[in-house]
Amino acid sequence: MPLLCRLRRFLVLLLLAWLGLALGPARAGTLLQLQDRQGEVPAWPAVRMLVDADGSLTVDAVQRRLAEFRTPDSPTANLGPRREVVWLAVPVQALDGDGRWVFSIDYPPLNHADLYVLRAGQPVALHRMGNAVAFDQRPMQTRVHAVELHLPPGVPHQLLLRVATASAMLVPISLVKPALFHANAAGDQMLQGVLAGVALALLAYSLTHWATLRDPMFLEYALLLSGVTTFFVTYFGIGQQHLWNMQTGLLAKAAPLGVLVALAAGGLFVARALQTRERAPWAHRALMVLSGVATLGFIAAVAGALDYRQTQTLATALGPVPMLMAIPVAFRLARQGDRVAFYMLLGWMAYMAGALTIAALLRGWLPVEFWTQHLFQFASLAEMLAWTRVLSLRIEGIRRAAERTELEKAALVSLAHTDPLTGLPNRRGLQQSLARALPLCRGESAVAVYLIDLDGFKPVNDRLGHDAGDDLLMQVGQRLKRQLRHSDVVARLGGDEFVIMTTGITGEDEALALGGKLLAAFDLPFEVSGQHCRVGLTIGFALAPHDGRDAESLLKRADAAMYVGKQAGRHTVRRGGASVGPAA
Repeated sequence: MPLLCRLRRFLVLLLLAWLGLALGPARAGTLLQLQDRQGEVPAWPAVRMLVDADGSLTVDAVQRRLAEFRTPDSPTANLGPRREVVWLAVPVQALDGDGRWVFSIDYPPLNHADLYVLRAGQPVALHRMGNAVAFDQRPMQTRVHAVELHLPPGVPHQLLLRVATASAMLVPISLVKPALFHANAAGDQMLQGVLAGVALALLAYSLTHWATLRDPMFLEYALLLSGVTTFFVTYFGIGQQHLWNMQTGLLAKAAPLGVLVALAAGGLFVARALQTRERAPWAHRALMVLSGVATLGFIAAVAGALDYRQTQTLATALGPVPMLMAIPVAFRLARQGDRVAFYMLLGWMAYMAGALTIAALLRGWLPVEFWTQHLFQFASLAEMLAWTRVLSLRIEGIRRAAERTELEKAALVSLAHTDPLTGLPNRRGLQQSLARALPLCRGESAVAVYLIDLDGFKPVNDRLGHDAGDDLLMQVGQRLKRQLRHSDVVARLGGDEFVIMTTGITGEDEALALGGKLLAAFDLPFEVSGQHCRVGLTIGFALAPHDGRDAESLLKRADAAMYVGKQAGRHTVRRGGASVGPAA
């Protein structure tokens, strides 16, 4: 049946169910006639039912009470939650062909389904099915409960099915030709394989990022996804088919335990994603209580304090809580432009449709068919995919936070190494530059360190004021930079003292020439506070490695040379070599 037709049929049935209309078959108890050309024949139109309240009836006793069987007053193939044993009678007759038909019950969570085949009122075969039977002992080792029957054409048979289960009693019975049954089984395996593969890929994605980023949100998502996947692997029979042989003990509770794990992790995930601690404290407290109760329920179920039905009831009761608590918060945040809240809501929209459907199905309110059984699985996958976008936004946020941290760190480093007035490197910044340059200097490629003191700065500062003095210092720094290469360094040590470091100097003549260029640059006046003023330079310099190999000795020799220049009349350039010792 085409996918759109199935979807349309499902929506119509869902609407009728919620309106409270009877969805049970119009006729029941009629002989189910099988023809090979049909391929697959739903058995529910022929089903009649007898309740065995204490589970004591034998097949002989049931045969004597066939007249008491009644048409099920329920949606198709759905008897809802029941504690008592139920007998289902299906009268069948093959009309042609080889008489080989597969009796199939497409609901893996059924615990016990014993099929008695009667011919002429005499039992001719007993087939035990259900997930309480070891997988390797099933009549047919398939995901669903199935057995191949031989029904000779023209001979009426009575099929009596004894059903007992702790789960909801869903019995979608059909008789299928073996070839078609195996083709359908292969299609089911492909569908479940694809969905399980997507879940495993998402699990690997979240665990990898958790290991890399150490962000708890990724681990919470991984636990949430693991719980949901455990539920579906158990619910659709994939676990017993491929992972474990006996579904007893804790494995019998695997489906509701998976839901509890998903709820415990989901509460933490939602709280962290929406930042409810700061944005909605009341919702945060509710989500933390939910996670705590789900965790305690999981522990109680594992310890044996809760049986299957109690565990399932707890999981079902807690299921809607995360949405009820968080949707109002997410809606408010989404309206404010929060992208995380938007994708959380998108996931919940899909999940809500599936959750309502599975809840109605397990309560016995909807017929059992493809969409009612699978919509929750598809909706949960859609939710998980939408929430991977939440994780990607989280990664973006972590990256942006790291970038901001680096920028703030760089800004702090810059503040620590920069003169706040001129924006030039300060003494610490100069030391860094010298530490990088001095180990690389050689005789033919020297490092020149110029120590510069302004001539005439104090009178300007006293006459025009400190603001004008500051303005002048900033202009001095920029004029010095314009005379140099981009790789050279201009630093301010404090007051009116500047230092220039330049590399690749071939010798004293080139160093003196650069000093002369700096002096000439200050022949032009500065404009400060609307007035022209002049300041000059007195420069002392030293060369590395000729005059020293460490920053301290070079600065001392340059300072000594500058001091000599001040004494000799200012506006000069002098080298502080071996003949000019450190200033006293």
